[in-house]
Amino acid sequence: MNSPSSSLRIVVADDESDIRDYFEAVLPRLGHQVVGAAEDGLQLVALCEQEHPDLVITDVMMPKMDGLTAAEKISQAISVPIIVVSSHEKGAVSDNPRIVDYLVKPISIGDLEASIQHAVRI
Repeated sequence: MNSPSSSLRIVVADDESDIRDYFEAVLPRLGHQVVGAAEDGLQLVALCEQEHPDLVITDVMMPKMDGLTAAEKISQAISVPIIVVSSHEKGAVSDNPRIVDYLVKPISIGDLEASIQHAVRI
């Protein structure tokens, strides 16, 4: 896996375009590349199978397939750390060992950066 200072290839997913735009603006400033942005869980799974990213950042509540179900499907296909984001305080997330962190929106750049560094150390 990449060191914390390496540029990561990241796929993001959120049904809100403003959140996707936020990730697409902020992640390159942190030195990472957004290789795909999905608006639902089905798109997320397809993008991950196609791109084989170094990291996935996904919202929980999305249409067609929620982020936790998508995370399970992704984990069956590839080994990649997953950061889950939500507008709600952390609840019962999942027993999926690939889910390495949970962030509550709105997400600060500092929290996002710390979460990414944590994810690549695992």
